[in-house]
Amino acid sequence: MKCLVFSDSHGSVNGIRRALNMHPDAEVVFYLGDGLRDLESFIYDKSKMWIAVRGNCDFSALLGDGMVKKTDSITLLGTRIFLTHGDLYGVKYGLDGVMRLAVDHNADIVLFGHTHMPLEKYVSTENGGYYLFNPGSIGGGLGSRASYGVLNITEQGILLSHGSL
Repeated sequence: MKCLVFSDSHGSVNGIRRALNMHPDAEVVFYLGDGLRDLESFIYDKSKMWIAVRGNCDFSALLGDGMVKKTDSITLLGTRIFLTHGDLYGVKYGLDGVMRLAVDHNADIVLFGHTHMPLEKYVSTENGGYYLFNPGSIGGGLGSRASYGVLNITEQGILLSHGSL
């Protein structure tokens, strides 16, 4: 199952459009906040599952016909995924908060944004381990290129990668 991961568009609808056009086979799109309004023109595409959380710059909790939470979780093909923008867990100051989140929620993957910097990290534990994954900012800014994440969940395992625009 191919998933796209976006965060921090901050008005860059074109960045989202370009990444979606580059990956038409994506079945799921995760949006990690700071630009919920930017998704409005895309979320009615029913060929994809849309899962979003709101960030510290999202002043409305409404998207389409529903409310958007600050954190959410889903299990896809047996893979437990927890998503958050990251501001609630201090990700600009370190990864301890999202690492605790992974353990507390028994997550296989924690998706987060907020820093605008791409990150892929595997943390090994006694019980296997988990991934921390930040797609960077699809809107660019803060000295970084526009980037997004690609998450592939297969029978063989999890493959994470970053793309840039």
